[in-house]
Amino acid sequence: MNKMIKMLMIVLMAATTTTAFAHHHHHHRGTGFAIGAGILGAGLLASTIYDATHPRPYVAPAPVVVAPQPVVVAPQPQVIVQQPAPVVVQQQPVGHYETRVQNVWVEGRYVDQTTPQGTVVRTWQPGHYEQQQTQVWVSP
Repeated sequence: MNKMIKMLMIVLMAATTTTAFAHHHHHHRGTGFAIGAGILGAGLLASTIYDATHPRPYVAPAPVVVAPQPVVVAPQPQVIVQQPAPVVVQQQPVGHYETRVQNVWVEGRYVDQTTPQGTVVRTWQPGHYEQQQTQVWVSP
């Protein structure tokens, strides 16, 4: 189709150029116009012939870059698996409690005593040893 249009233009220019030269030869006035029209027609004719015989190289269009749509991943609920509690077997301790009597030193102190008349008499009680019972774990 494109070549057909170019060929049609060649024919029209050739006809225009021929008419301009014929007009020039028929009328001797307007020589400048006829020469200009002839040169213009010849140039258009030459460019049309050149374009028809020398096709332009194909230039590929720029690639269209399409960004991929983001993938949205919904969070999945976590599955929690409860492990059963470990079974702890308590072993009976080896040994036993013993009651022991120990002598413990008690520091001296002042002791307030009330007389039958109602007066308070403070007296010094000196330090002394007392026996105390304690429970002690004895292992073999």
